[in-house]
Amino acid sequence: MTFLEYRDSQFRECSGQPSTDINLKVDESQKKLILTVPEGVSMIQRRSAERAARGIAKAGYLSSQGATIGRGFELVIEGHGGNLPDRLKHSPREVY
Repeated sequence: MTFLEYRDSQFRECSGQPSTDINLKVDESQKKLILTVPEGVSMIQRRSAERAARGIAKAGYLSSQGATIGRGFELVIEGHGGNLPDRLKHSPREVY
């Protein structure tokens, strides 16, 4: 299982447990990306992290070993970020 932490408006690979509030767990056995957003994070940061996570779900993330991970995985949002209204959870561009 790989952890990515959200720092400086992008996800970065971390060794061990993530040190930032917003993080993305890559569960390769279940083919899921689990985005954890704690309460108290601003909506701008939350939406930016969700967009970056959706990008990883579509294109993947190039790990330090040179492998692309997360492509085609299902994105699951846990924590405060999961409480957004349905109309805000999807990008309008995905409709077209």
